[in-house]
Amino acid sequence: MPVAIGAQRASVIRDRGFTRRVVAIIGSAALLAIAVQLAPVPAIAPARATSAAVPKAVFIVGPTSGLTNSNLADAEKMAEQAEAAGMEVHRVFFPHATWDNVLANIQNANLVVYMGHGYGWPSPYTKELTESRQDGMGLNTFDGSGQSDYTYYGASRLRESIHLAPNAIVYLNHLCYASGNAEPGMAIPDVGLAEERADNMASGWLSIGARAVFAYGWWQRLNYPAALMTTNETMDQLFMTPASGGAAGSPAGYTNWNESRSDSTRTPNATIHLDPHKKYGYYRAVTGDLSMTAGDWRAEATGTIGGGGNSQAGPPQITSFRAAGSTTGDDLAAGNPPSFHPNGDGIDDTLVLTHTLTRAAHLDATVANSSGTIVRRYSVFAETGTSTSTWDGRNDAGSVVPDGRYTLTYTPRDDSGATGSPVSVETLVLTAVKLGKPSSIAFFARDADETAQQAVVTVTVSEQASVSFKVVNSSGKVIRTVRPLTAAAPGTLKFSWDGTREDGSWAADGWYQMLVTATTSAGSYSQARGVYAGAFRITPSISSPARGNSLTLSMTSTESLSAPPSVQVAQPGLAPWTATATRIQGKKYKITLSLKPGGNAGTLVLDVTGVDKNGGTQDTKLSLTLR
Repeated sequence: MPVAIGAQRASVIRDRGFTRRVVAIIGSAALLAIAVQLAPVPAIAPARATSAAVPKAVFIVGPTSGLTNSNLADAEKMAEQAEAAGMEVHRVFFPHATWDNVLANIQNANLVVYMGHGYGWPSPYTKELTESRQDGMGLNTFDGSGQSDYTYYGASRLRESIHLAPNAIVYLNHLCYASGNAEPGMAIPDVGLAEERADNMASGWLSIGARAVFAYGWWQRLNYPAALMTTNETMDQLFMTPASGGAAGSPAGYTNWNESRSDSTRTPNATIHLDPHKKYGYYRAVTGDLSMTAGDWRAEATGTIGGGGNSQAGPPQITSFRAAGSTTGDDLAAGNPPSFHPNGDGIDDTLVLTHTLTRAAHLDATVANSSGTIVRRYSVFAETGTSTSTWDGRNDAGSVVPDGRYTLTYTPRDDSGATGSPVSVETLVLTAVKLGKPSSIAFFARDADETAQQAVVTVTVSEQASVSFKVVNSSGKVIRTVRPLTAAAPGTLKFSWDGTREDGSWAADGWYQMLVTATTSAGSYSQARGVYAGAFRITPSISSPARGNSLTLSMTSTESLSAPPSVQVAQPGLAPWTATATRIQGKKYKITLSLKPGGNAGTLVLDVTGVDKNGGTQDTKLSLTLR
C-alpha cells in the first residue's frame, strides 16, 4: 500500500529460535528498499501457541540484478494480500535472503512464494540435470550480498533440508525455465521441452510436501491468498482464472490458447498443465494434484499450525524409522539393506527416509561408514506424525561417498534441547554404473525406413563390474537380453534396441524399460529408462467411455507425418467409421470423437493410422472398455 516517501511500517514475528523484524520503506512511485533483520533469541524459546491456527505463508525474494526491486515490490504486494486474508506471513527478502534465513522460516510452510532467478533444465548451461544447483532457488551468497551476487540451491538441497506442510502450495513468479520458456531473447520451445522444464522445476518442491506448484513469468491478476482463504476452487480452476480489464488475454491470467496437459515423468500421479500465449510462449504452468481444492488446503493449513510446541511432557520420540531406496538387483543377497545410487543420472540419486514422531522436533542426523567413522552431519525439522527427509549420498565436504554400507542415525530434539532416543537404519551406496537417457523417448522400426529405427542408451561404468542389459515389458517380463551379465572394465558402453523380441518378432506397441544391472563386491543394483516402441502414443480423456458420449484422444506421433492421422472407430455391433485428427503442434495431434449411442457394450477399438514423410505407413491400435 503506497505511503509517503520515508514513512515506515514495521511488524514483529516470532519463529523458532528467531525474532524477525520486517521494515518496508515504500515510495508512492516505486519501492525503495525492503530489509529483513534476524536476531537470535535466548536458547530456550517459549513455545509458540495460538488460539486459532492460521496458514503459514513464506515469501522469499532473491537477488536478480536489475529486476530485484520490481520483484521486491511484487512480493510485498502479495505478502500484504496474505496478511489481509489472515495468514501468518514470513518475509525473507533481499539482501538477507540467505539459505540459512530461508531454512529458519520455511519449515512446515503452507504457502511458499519465491521470486528470483530460476536455473532450470534443460538449459544451455549443462549437458545433464544437476539438481544440486538446478530447479530450486537463487539466494544471497551471504547476508547483505549485492543484487548480482547469488548462489543456487537446487532441488536436491530442497529435499535434504526442507519439509513443507502437507498440501502446501508453492508459487513461483518471474523465474526463467519454471513455466516452460527459457530466458528472455531465447526461442520459444516446443510443448515437449516446455513440459520437461516445468516438470523438473516442480519436482523438488513436490517431493518435500507441496501438492501443487504454480509457475508464472508475469505477475498474476488473481489474488491467490484471498482465493485460497475464501473459495473452494480446485488448483486447476484457480490456474484457469482469466485476467480482466486491460490485461485480458495476456499471461497475467488464463489465455486458453493451445493449452496442454500431460502426466509428470518426475512425480508420480502429478499432472502438468501449460497455458501458453500466442506471442510470448510458455509463461504459465501448474504441476501437481490439480484436483486439490482451496478447501483441502485450508483444512490442512488450519489443522497443523500452532498449539503443539513443547506442551507435551517428555522429549520427542521417533516411533518408526525406515529407508526406502531402489529395488535391488537379482544378485543382491537377501537381508541386505535398500540401496541408492548418487551417480548423477537422476535415478534413485537420493535415499528417502520416512519417520514418525510423537511431536514436532529437529532431527539431528549422522551418517557413518562401515568402519564407524562419521562422514556426514546434518539436521532437518519434522512435524508431528509421519514425514520424510533425504540423504544425497554426500559427505560433509560435499563429495559423494565411496560405495559401501552406511548407517544413518537420527536423534530427535525439541526447541528446549531435550532429546529422545536415537534410531538407525542401514543403506548401501552403489554407483558402479550411470545410465544415460535414451537417444529418443520413442521409436518406430516396423516401417523399415531410415527414421526412428531404434533407441540407444549410454552406460558409464566407473569401476570394474559385471554388467547386463535387458528390455522388460510393462508386466516385468524380459523380452530381450541385449547383454548377459558379463565383466566390464571402467569406460563407456552403448546399447540399442530396435523393437524386436528375442525371437526376432516385433514387440507390441507400448512402453518398455531398458534395464541395466551392475554387480560389484559391494552389491548389485538395477536402473531403468522408459522408452516407447510404436507409431503413436495415445492418451484418452476417459479410460472407459460410454456410448453416445464424447471421447478425446491426445496423440503424439513418433515420426513426422505428411498429414494428420486418421482414426478408425470400431464400436461393437456397429459398422466402423473414420475421422481425421487435428494437428496441435509439432508431432502432437488431437481429436474428439462423438461415440454413437447404438450398438453394444464391450471393447472399443481405435486404430490410429498415418503416413510419415518418407511414405511409410504408421498405425497403433488402442482398446478401451465401452459402456
